[in-house]
Amino acid sequence: MYRLLERILQLILDRPLLFWICIAANGVGVVWGGWIWYGPQLAASPLWAWPFIPDCPEAALFASLALIGLFYGRSWGWFNAFAAFASVKYGLWTIAFWLLHWSHVGFVDGYWPLEMMLFVSHIGLAGEGLLLMTRVGSLKLPTRLAILGWFVLSIGIDYGLGHHPQLTNTVPFSFALGSAALLTAILGLFLLLAPGMRTEPTGLATAWQRERPGA
Repeated sequence: MYRLLERILQLILDRPLLFWICIAANGVGVVWGGWIWYGPQLAASPLWAWPFIPDCPEAALFASLALIGLFYGRSWGWFNAFAAFASVKYGLWTIAFWLLHWSHVGFVDGYWPLEMMLFVSHIGLAGEGLLLMTRVGSLKLPTRLAILGWFVLSIGIDYGLGHHPQLTNTVPFSFALGSAALLTAILGLFLLLAPGMRTEPTGLATAWQRERPGA
């Protein structure tokens, strides 16, 4: 499984057109999600809470920055780990959200294309997180604890102080909190116990650098 993820990531990094299509798709998610979906919530919230509110748009932004770094021959292990954690957690959380919602009300006329778009895009977000896990590298324990601590803190702010994503009538608060906590626990355990992975920056830009005279 690990080698398959490596190959998929390398395939994307070695093909500029495919790579920038992925980045552009992330950009749409960042702008649309941050402005349209979370805009009213951000406007009604204090500035200090903003870093914890637009979960999925931020995850897409972090994943984009990590992927761009890899494309241009840079690999930031701790940031790749942070982006991977965010992408997998919020991608899977959103998938669970829509599955529960649809199990109660099904597809609503006029809304299902948007809902399906959100569902599929978050599958992609979780997939990006899995790909980034192959470029985390060896992290010291304090770094791993700091990353986990951020996502534990985000649960407290989201569900303790009321800054969680909007919920529908079919998705209870207990499910939203429980799934967020469970995903954080599982990913946190993996983060703390997983051995180091390779960190060599690979991508087409790196290949160009290697081929330059005198490089």
